[in-house]
Formats: sequence, C-alpha cells, structure tokens
Amino acid sequence: MEQKVVRYGIMGAASIVARIIAGIHESPNSQVVAIAARNLEKAQKVATQFEIPVAYGNYEELCADQNIDVIYIPLWNAGHYAGAKLALQHHKNVLLEKPFTLTYAQAKDLFELARKQQCFLMEGQKAAFLPVTDQVRKQLLKRQAIGKIYGITIQESHPGIEKIPWFHDVTVGGGAFYGSASYGLEYLQLVLQTDIVAYQGQISHTALQADDQVQLNLKLKSGQLASVFMTTLSQQLSSQITFWGTKGSLTVPNYWKTDAYELTVNHVTQKFKQTQKSEFVYEFNHVSEQILNKQQASSVMTPAITLKTMKIIEGLYRQWFPTQMKKIR
Repeated sequence: MEQKVVRYGIMGAASIVARIIAGIHESPNSQVVAIAARNLEKAQKVATQFEIPVAYGNYEELCADQNIDVIYIPLWNAGHYAGAKLALQHHKNVLLEKPFTLTYAQAKDLFELARKQQCFLMEGQKAAFLPVTDQVRKQLLKRQAIGKIYGITIQESHPGIEKIPWFHDVTVGGGAFYGSASYGLEYLQLVLQTDIVAYQGQISHTALQADDQVQLNLKLKSGQLASVFMTTLSQQLSSQITFWGTKGSLTVPNYWKTDAYELTVNHVTQKFKQTQKSEFVYEFNHVSEQILNKQQASSVMTPAITLKTMKIIEGLYRQWFPTQMKKIR
C-alpha cells in the first residue's frame, strides 16, 4: 500500500515543541508518533500532554525506532550537528531547526552524509513556506507593485535572553546573530531569488559574552543594498522587513511567521491578510510531501541556501569572536 502519511519523531522537549506539534497536527499528511528527551519522565510528560504514542529517555532509541520516517530536531544550538548526524546514521530523514549548525563545515558534512544515506535533510525555515511569503514575492517580482526595488531594511527585536542560560556563550551557539541570522539572510534570498555577494557587520556585547545586538550591511547580486538590525535588549522595536521601491514600499511585520503585509503605493496603503492556524503547518506539508515523493532535498529550502547562509554566519563570527570560534569543531 502506498504510504500517505509521514511519521515524525521529535528529538527534544524544548518549549517550541507545543507549536511544532500544533503544526504537524494541522498537516493532513503528517503525524507525530514519538518524542525523546534526555530525561524519560520529561518525555513521558510531553507525550501524555499531546497524546504522542511513544516516549524515549534518550535520542539513540528514538533514532532506532522503525516506526519513524523523519526526525525533527529543535535541540539547543550546540546540539544540532550531533543530533542530526545521529539521526542520519540511523537512516532517518531530518528536519533540523535553525541555526542549521555552528559552522559551514558541519553543515556541509551533514548534507554529504544525507546524500550517502539517501535521506532527506532540510533546515527548518517556516518563512519559506508561508502563503504570505509567496504573495510578497509575486508583488515584488511578478507584478512589480513598488516599481524597481532599490533597498531593504530589516529590524528585529528578540528579548527574553535571560531565559536562555547559554545565550552569552558563543562556543555553543549563543548570541543574537546565531539565534536569528537565518531569518533575514534566507528571506532575502528566497523572496528576491538572489544571492548575498557582500556583507559587513558590527556587534555590541559585554566583555567576552556573545553579541546582544547586530548591525549588518549587505549587497545583493540583484543590485540592492540591505540593512539589518537585531537587538535582544529592547521590546520597543517593531520586528519587520521593508522593501523600498521607486513607486512605494512593502512591509512585512514579523516576516518569519506572519499572516499579513502592507503595500504602500502613491501614499495609499493596502493591508493584506492570510488566515492561518499555525505558522508551521506549511513547512510540514512541504517536508512530508517531499519525503513521500522520495526526494532527498527540498526544492524550496535548498542545501545551497543553507550552505551560503552558514558561510556568512560563520565568517562574521570568526571576525567578531576569533578566539571563541577556534573552540568549535
């Protein structure tokens, strides 16, 4: 019988898991069948809460479960590489949360292993699959709603770092840029269908702690300049991306998870909204569809985009924290 539903195992019981499960439940071709944590009691608690059939007290058992088609990995940043490698070595397809890895070499190694094992591997980037993202792309490129695009500004506020005990340690993937860089860098590449050809950045941080604010200047292959500002120090900054053109502008609030955007042309603003229950469902629809079709890489969130982005992230961190980055293998 032809398989119609992809069975997911979740590696880790982080706070994001509740939203992930909601997205999987909404996806018609996806199902959660198991969850693992380093503590069996914790895994059982989450399994009971969300009616997940099986709970494991270690990741090895999860990866060995023959009833699982793909493993979703939302571990802490330092655990992404090892967790994905373990799953791939057990011939499991993998959806790996951002930041994909801490270095370009780690990312390249995982994609090579996935090819060797004939497994699907993709970076978790829900923004790539949102209906609003597709609408924004069409407005900008197909309809040229704001005319010729000459610039982009991105601003993000991500407060609450006091809840993350390892946030200030670069060697384990702490820092504002590690945490959120892939959002803006990959959104630009996906929406404008272009590459980032030049970049420079500055950060603020305390002593040897990781970056708490980041300012980037980017140049795109398609000719535009982009500015990116990220902060973890304030809740007052509105998170959004704005595309500036010769006829107007297009702004997407909370662009990595949104259901709305605003288009301003000739000083007249129109608001567009796409109703959605979960911002994750579209990503899981795509992953499950790719796996059911025996694909080993996403046709949208490609390995090339992830690798290009990881090269930029690592390159900047090696400039900002050369001593700390030498400790990452």
